[in-house]
Amino acid sequence: MSSLALPREAVPGRARGRLLAQTITDHGYEIVLAAPIAILAAVMLIQLPHALSVDSWLALLTGRVVWQSGLPHHETLTVIAHGVAWIDQQWLAQLASYGLYRLGGLGLLGLVNVILLAGSVGFATFAARRLGAPFLSILAALPLCLVMIAPSREVRTQTLILPLFVLLAYLLADDSRRPSARVFWCLPILVLWANLHGTVTMGAGLVALRALTVLIERRDELQHRLRAWTRPAALLAGSAVAILLTPYGLPMAGYYRSTLLSSTLRHAVTEWQPVTSQPLTAAALLIVAGLALWSFGRLPRQTTPWDKLALIILAVGAVSVVRNALFFGLFALMVLPVTLGWDTRSGAPAGKADRQLLINSTITLLAIGLLLLAAAVTLSRPTSGLEYQFQRPGVLSAVQRATRANPALRVTAEPRFTDWLLWRDPALAGRIAYDARYELLSAAQLGRLEALFSQSGPDWKRGAHGYGLIVLSRTYDPGAFAAFKAEPGARVLYNDGQRLVVLRSPQETRS
Repeated sequence: MSSLALPREAVPGRARGRLLAQTITDHGYEIVLAAPIAILAAVMLIQLPHALSVDSWLALLTGRVVWQSGLPHHETLTVIAHGVAWIDQQWLAQLASYGLYRLGGLGLLGLVNVILLAGSVGFATFAARRLGAPFLSILAALPLCLVMIAPSREVRTQTLILPLFVLLAYLLADDSRRPSARVFWCLPILVLWANLHGTVTMGAGLVALRALTVLIERRDELQHRLRAWTRPAALLAGSAVAILLTPYGLPMAGYYRSTLLSSTLRHAVTEWQPVTSQPLTAAALLIVAGLALWSFGRLPRQTTPWDKLALIILAVGAVSVVRNALFFGLFALMVLPVTLGWDTRSGAPAGKADRQLLINSTITLLAIGLLLLAAAVTLSRPTSGLEYQFQRPGVLSAVQRATRANPALRVTAEPRFTDWLLWRDPALAGRIAYDARYELLSAAQLGRLEALFSQSGPDWKRGAHGYGLIVLSRTYDPGAFAAFKAEPGARVLYNDGQRLVVLRSPQETRS
C-alpha cells in the first residue's frame, strides 16, 4: 500500500509543474507584457520621493480631518476661505490615504499608489486582449500610452479610481460588442467613484454615451416595443443619479458644475491647462489619436461606434485639459490595439519559438524581481527619506518657532508648502492664508495670490497684507524670494539657498 501512496502524493506536484509550463507556453505573449509594466512600477518606486507633492499632503491633511472630525461642511483650515461652504467630494479617497499612512507610513501609501497605477495599465492590456487585440498591437501602443500615463505618478487621491475607470470602460466596450446585463455593474462603480474623486463625471459621460449608442442601434425596435427603452433609459438616468449618491447629496450637482466650468482652476493650476503645456504628452496624444483615426478607416469593423466616439471624446478632453491625458492613455491602450489588428502568428520554427519564449520569460522574471526589490526598499525606507525631497525639516522648525512665539502671527506660503505645513503642524489651522483647494477661492483672491508670487502689477504685495511670515521657493518664486528677503526690517529665519522663511516687520506686514 505504501508503494502506491507515494506516486499519488507526487502526482499533484508534477501536475502543477506541467500546468505552469503549459500556461507559460500558451500565454507567453501575455506574460512578456508584464515586463514593461513591472519596470514602470519599479522606476516609480525608485522615484517615489519626487511623487510626494502638493496633492499628497492635501490628501493626508484632509483625510486626517475626516478621520478625527467626520465630514467637513465649512472651511476652517485656512484664512482666506474661512467659513466658505466646503464639499469634500474626495472624502473617501482621503480617508483611505490617511488610513494607509497610519498602517505603514509614506512607504505603504506610495507603494499602493504605484500598484494601483501600474496595475491599471496591466488591467488595460488584459482588457485589450479580452476585446481581441493581438499582442503586437498592444506592444506597439504601450510605449506611446505610457508617455501619457507616467507623468501622473504623483501620490494622490485620483489614483484610487484608475482601476474603476478601466473596469467601467471595459464593461462598456464589451457591452457594445456583446450586450448583456453585466453593463449595469457600471452604476455601482459610479457610486463608489463619486465618493472618491470628481472625475466621476467623465465615467458618467461614458455610460451616458453607451445609452445613446444603444438608442441608435435599436432605433427600429424602439418604435414598436416600449420595453426596448428600458436599457438605455436605465443607463442614462442611473449615470445621472449615481454621481449624486454621496453624503453631500444634491449640492454635488453644483460642485460638479463649478469645477468643470471654472476658469479660475484652468488659469491657476497647471494640470487644468491645455495639453500643449506638456509638449511630450501632446506629441504622444496626437500620434495615438492619428493612429486611431487611420485604423478606424482601415479596419472599421474592428471597433464599435461606442469605441470610436469614446476615444474621440476622451482625446478632445485631454487636448483641452492635460490632466485628462492619463485617462485617454489608459483607454487608448485598451481600444487602439483592437483596431490596429496587427498579429504575430508568423509560423516561426519550434526551436526559434522556444528560444523566444525563454528570453521573454527571463526578461519578465528579471523585471518582476526588480519590482519586488524596489517594493522592499520602499517599505524599509524611513519617512524622512521620502518626505524631505523638496520639503526641509528646517522650514518646519522655523515656522513653528515663529508661530509659537507670536500666537497672532499669520503665514502665507508657496503652494508646495501650505498643505505640508498644515499636515505637519495642526496648530497652524486657521493661520495659513490658503492651500491647494483652489475651488474654495474666488477669481479675485486667486489673482491676488498669483500677483504676489509672480510680482505682477504695481500692488503685487497686496496678497501678503496681514501675513507676517512668508515661506518661499527660489525655484518657483525667484522674484518674490529676492524681494521679501531684502524687504526693510525682514528677518530671515531659514535660508538654504532654495527655501526661504522670512519674518516680516510689523510695518511691512500692515502695509
